[in-house]
Amino acid sequence: MVRRLQDETLMRCPHCDQADRVAVRRAKLAERDGRVAIVTGVPMEECPACGERWLSFEVAETLDAILRRLIASGAETATAH
Repeated sequence: MVRRLQDETLMRCPHCDQADRVAVRRAKLAERDGRVAIVTGVPMEECPACGERWLSFEVAETLDAILRRLIASGAETATAH
């Protein structure tokens, strides 16, 4: 479960306007030059109605660095948790 600061509030989905976004953890995948990198347990918000997902800026920066490192490792498939 994603812990949130008290002053953070979940917003209505701007994509479909059918539901409030919920905090979840999901896997993110990147593929480059035949290599696959997977990071599991990434905190994000998701619309339960349409499936649209949002990452915070901080999580996106960290995720990008992890995925780049995994792909640069040279392994065909690499996973981080």
